Amino acid sequence: MVFGPDNGDLLVVGWGSTRGAIEETVERMREEGHAVSSIHLTFLQPMAPGIKEIMARFRKVMTIEGNWCDPPDDVLIDESNRRYSALAMLLRSRYLVDVDCWSEVKGQPIKPSMIRAAILRKLATP
Repeated sequence: MVFGPDNGDLLVVGWGSTRGAIEETVERMREEGHAVSSIHLTFLQPMAPGIKEIMARFRKVMTIEGNWCDPPDDVLIDESNRRYSALAMLLRSRYLVDVDCWSEVKGQPIKPSMIRAAILRKLATP
């Protein structure tokens, strides 16, 4: 189920059409020495068993979605008013795990280079 090592610095979670771009990015990032893995959810309801245990083996978890979320560096956004994407909210509420999100909604496929930039920003945050 996990694409890459079973533990590490960052777990990237995707669903739907993001699988190929996420796995391509994770593979390249691992070649560069980053401890990044991913999982791709096929069904959101019912959720596959073991998701919470997988997330617990990583220092950080983030979703990549073709869905809206507020960027954390927006001047008007802080932790008290940030809107998370649908999958991030589902995982946060169901498993009580701090799941961050990155999204792109431009009517175009999400490119690996965009995912790579989001992952590098996430890895750089404390």
